[in-house]
Amino acid sequence: MVPKAVLVLVAIFSWVATAAITLTVLTFGPGTPGFTPGVTPGVTPGTNPPGVSGTNQSVTLQPIGDEQTPAAALPRYNLIPVFSLTNQQGQPFGLNDLRGKIWVVDTIFTRCTAICPTLASGMKQIQSALALDPSANENVRLISISIDGDHDTPDVLKQYAKGFQADPDRWLFLTGKPADVWPLIQDGLKLPVEAGQPGDEMNILHSGKMLLIDRAGVIRGYYDGLTEAGRIELIADLARLLDEK
Repeated sequence: MVPKAVLVLVAIFSWVATAAITLTVLTFGPGTPGFTPGVTPGVTPGTNPPGVSGTNQSVTLQPIGDEQTPAAALPRYNLIPVFSLTNQQGQPFGLNDLRGKIWVVDTIFTRCTAICPTLASGMKQIQSALALDPSANENVRLISISIDGDHDTPDVLKQYAKGFQADPDRWLFLTGKPADVWPLIQDGLKLPVEAGQPGDEMNILHSGKMLLIDRAGVIRGYYDGLTEAGRIELIADLARLLDEK
């Protein structure tokens, strides 16, 4: 039987979802389970920014833990490492501020004109749905991490957040030095991020996925953040996490 909370949240989300979203045609490649990274068309990958090392090779995630889980339970993937960045209010914000909360996270940058506006519009829809459910609104946080920290200062992110009517207490936009942010995304979230062609700072290759992370900081799912179907699936799983003991 589908939990009542799932039906309610999905119904709410479907009600607040916009009638149509125009999507940029994207190229996708192999990655984590159910994951294909979004790539800005026509961009040839280049080198990482100064201070950032590592590659974006495909990573196959396996659920952690040896216990048998019920069929309805969500898998458990990577444990998010401790991090500390800065939010759009200029305040330090990190993993410790999310303890005990369920969170939805995506990666964006404000100069992006490809997939980022669609991701932000999707997050706005999720915010609107959660606002109609007091329990979800209290226990869930939305996190958008900028991958362009040299440009996306807290003030820049604050203005960007206002454009999507982001509630600063519920939807946090985080920034930091690429040398801190990129390893968190690559090694912690298991998402790709890579510089585009040298000299073209606006073309940073990154994922169109949204992640669902539980109260213990464990990734529980990857979803297509560019489609309404993907976001409805995320909302349904989020409702299951709200009911999880």
